[in-house]
Amino acid sequence: MKIVKLFLIPFILGVGISVFLGCAKKIPQAELDAAKEALERAKKIGADQVEEYKIAEKYYNDALTLVQAKKYDDARVKAIVSKEFAEAAIKKWKELAEKQKEEKTLEKPEEKVEIVEEEPEFRRPNLPQLKGVKEEDIAGLSTLGRGYVLKGLKKVYFDFDSYSLREDAREVIKENLNIIKPILDENPEAAILIEGHCDERGTNEYNLELGWKRANAVKRYLIMLGIPEDRIQTVSFGEEFPEAPCPPPQCNDESKWRLNRRAVFVITTKE
Repeated sequence: MKIVKLFLIPFILGVGISVFLGCAKKIPQAELDAAKEALERAKKIGADQVEEYKIAEKYYNDALTLVQAKKYDDARVKAIVSKEFAEAAIKKWKELAEKQKEEKTLEKPEEKVEIVEEEPEFRRPNLPQLKGVKEEDIAGLSTLGRGYVLKGLKKVYFDFDSYSLREDAREVIKENLNIIKPILDENPEAAILIEGHCDERGTNEYNLELGWKRANAVKRYLIMLGIPEDRIQTVSFGEEFPEAPCPPPQCNDESKWRLNRRAVFVITTKE
């Protein structure tokens, strides 16, 4: 038995170390390539003129810098967010071009044109008019403009380093369901998007995974409450979009960190 134990110790340690370090020693080439390809597609159609493209480009350059510094985990997260913003730029540009075509002001859609966008009180995505959703019900757009944030939908908050749903979180989800279900029932094209967010402690890669777990914990509970799985989408933004920025060690404020450990409900359309 002692021999077996001695044999297992280095094996367990080896597995633990490899799991803990994971991709830390590997350049996130797939994520970098995906971000670069999305940026190239955006630039090709002229979407490099919108703000989302500039943000995507900045995140991509940050990722390259982190690769040079051999901070591969952080580089991977920056590359993922870069791709998200590039895709958002493409979507926004196409929506603007379509809007101008409808107004008969865009004579040659294949050419790059300068589009001046009016800034309303809040930006609305190009979603269909949803039954049961009034303009006064909309608080604004979600992260990266994927859908509507409704004033009546509450956020779900989590304990530090946890994705377990507390009892108060379950009650919030049930309350949100009273708003979500009628909208989904009346609008076959509608879906619910759950965003997972974290506070700024821990590595970017760890928080990206934790954000996924939080979003999917909410998704599983919604399914238990009767929402079809194909009407629920999830996304993780890790620590990239804190509600109350408090990066350690400069900041050490739990009252802010607890606001960042959240899941946000968004009304969007089916993918």
